[in-house]
Amino acid sequence: MARPHVMVVPYPGAGNINPALQVAKLLHRHGVYVTFVNTEHNHRRVQATEGAGAVRGREGFRFEAIPDGLSEADRGKQDYGRGLAVSTSTRCAAPLRDLIALLNATPGVPPVTCVLPTMLMSFALGVARELGIPTMAFWTGSAAALMTHMRLRELEERGYVPLKGEHEHDAHPKSRTLSLGSSLSFFDSGMQMRAT
Repeated sequence: MARPHVMVVPYPGAGNINPALQVAKLLHRHGVYVTFVNTEHNHRRVQATEGAGAVRGREGFRFEAIPDGLSEADRGKQDYGRGLAVSTSTRCAAPLRDLIALLNATPGVPPVTCVLPTMLMSFALGVARELGIPTMAFWTGSAAALMTHMRLRELEERGYVPLKGEHEHDAHPKSRTLSLGSSLSFFDSGMQMRAT
């Protein structure tokens, strides 16, 4: 039987990369060939801070990178998080498909047998489905965040999201007032990703 090859595709944020890297290391420790896919931007950042050896990998564990679709100017915008979420969900499928084809044609590298994205990189599930590769999604957030994500469509149908106006909520008398309309753009980008 050929060695299993899992491609781990985390959303480009520490709350996704770090847990996904830990899972990737565990899989590798149990004999699975692993390809850990960063965005080119994060790949360069790791190289700049840790040196080129940090992304060199080792036998059976490799690091690869795909573009996230953002320009350097986009990274400085106030709504960078939303822009990144939309960009990865709409512009990363083709580079990921090309990377899988490249790996599958590389001598000495077993074919990709499973794609494991974090949930915010759900486009990878569609790419794997197109190529007939089994998938499993990895949720790195809290249970409450998972339930919210799973119920976004229902929340939208009931009119709770997208948030309209400046709904304010004072969580604690000594805390500052939180404006949900401006701070939860994640809901809007989440719905946009689900619609695609």
